[in-house]
Amino acid sequence: MTTERIQYEFQARKGQTIFRQGEPGNEMFVIERGQVRLTIGADGVEKEVAVLGQGQFFGELSLLGDAPRSATAEAVEDSVLLCIGRDVFRMMVQDDLDIVYRMMSIQGQRLSQTNQPIQQLGAQLVRIRIATYCLRQLRAAQQSFPASMTSTALAGILGQRTDAVDMTLADLAGRGVGEFAGGRLTVASREQADRLIEVVCDYAEGR
Repeated sequence: MTTERIQYEFQARKGQTIFRQGEPGNEMFVIERGQVRLTIGADGVEKEVAVLGQGQFFGELSLLGDAPRSATAEAVEDSVLLCIGRDVFRMMVQDDLDIVYRMMSIQGQRLSQTNQPIQQLGAQLVRIRIATYCLRQLRAAQQSFPASMTSTALAGILGQRTDAVDMTLADLAGRGVGEFAGGRLTVASREQADRLIEVVCDYAEGR
């Protein structure tokens, strides 16, 4: 990550809340030094999602759309954070779409580590992960159209249930990303593939 892409440094004291679940978010953070705890609250119960250390990131979900913070972040010890704003993040994603896929994979891993995953957020992350994987495949170099992928294949690659993949692919088709029939999503053009970027943002906003 080059220095021109970092907006500023933020120093968080031990025990300081960096942001709270439900608040608006306009930046993500990379931990330069220290540790940060992420927690999710639901129905009055708070669950720890992860304790992150040097080189790890958090807060990125809010930058994929206009969704509020999905977790609360608190400094476990005195920490130095690198802050990346929305405009800089957008440029990073345009340069490398795989960033989105990697971030969603990490989000899924964090959620799976909780004792009782929050079902709504879990389903949201599954949809994002499936959609970003499809986007990654469709925008691969020299991809020809029409292009297709099956629920069975995606379920095996991503470690998801076939019915969950079926529901997501059917939803993608309903949003203008190709046609879905017989367990297969067929994307006819580059325009339909590009529509996936907007759908990923919609999913991040919970729409």
